[in-house]
Amino acid sequence: RPGAGQNGSMKQNTCEPASAREPAVTSAAASLDAFGCTFVLAPAMSVRISAEDALLLSAFAVADLSILVESECQVRGGDWQAVVPKLGPDARRVHAEENAGGASVISEALSMEVLCRLLGARLVCTELELRYFPAAGPITDYAIALRGGDVLGVSVTRAFSFGEAALSVPHAAALLSKKLAGILHSSRTCFNQNLSKQILHVWCDGAADVALLRLAFGLVGPELSASTLVLVTRCENLPELFTEKGKAPRKRARPLKGLKDEAHLAALAESCPLRPQQRRTTAVDAALRAGSRLRGKN
Repeated sequence: RPGAGQNGSMKQNTCEPASAREPAVTSAAASLDAFGCTFVLAPAMSVRISAEDALLLSAFAVADLSILVESECQVRGGDWQAVVPKLGPDARRVHAEENAGGASVISEALSMEVLCRLLGARLVCTELELRYFPAAGPITDYAIALRGGDVLGVSVTRAFSFGEAALSVPHAAALLSKKLAGILHSSRTCFNQNLSKQILHVWCDGAADVALLRLAFGLVGPELSASTLVLVTRCENLPELFTEKGKAPRKRARPLKGLKDEAHLAALAESCPLRPQQRRTTAVDAALRAGSRLRGKN
């Protein structure tokens, strides 16, 4: 991880004496609360996660167990349009491609970037590339592959105060319950990827909301949390993440109900139990027509 050192210290390339650098490092560690943390520096952002949570994130990403881990993200650039060119190719693809609608483009693209930096994940399928049967019901936002080849689904949501009402534990518990239930449904119905393991990535804009989400997660029953890994990421310097406006979903072109292609029609014809009798009838009709033509000539 570029720039990450042990116990949260930052590697510096400088010619200053060590004695001149020590006070600055000590001051930065005190103001950042960096001791025992891992920092990941990337062109679009920096991510801070405790050393313990970083270990749990890597371990529980492939374990059939559920846990909640916390992280913090600081974007570089000031606004979203300045951030986009600095994203990795997978995050830019999530941002550029159509999704199923809703105000989630920024949160999903930023989620992909964070998981790429923290887990070395690569994008496997975007939202509309995942297929489900039955098609109606909750869906997963995208699928990733880890370094070892394990494929995981990722569902992204945002937890923050709506209007004048502050985020509360009951509201946070309801949000988590709804999203975790949706993950269980999409894991069962997705047929072009094995999404038996998923990540629920929750964005929030304050430390108080992170604490509420942790309390709410303790109220969610194991039948809902199942094996889902919940990653809560705090981001306080990108307002567009929480103010993004939704857009109408793009409607997919659907074939007419009951319409069958040529291959399907051919298969039905071959499997028809009356096919031998139809062949005999056709042969008799042809013979009768031939006889009629001969009589007409005579």
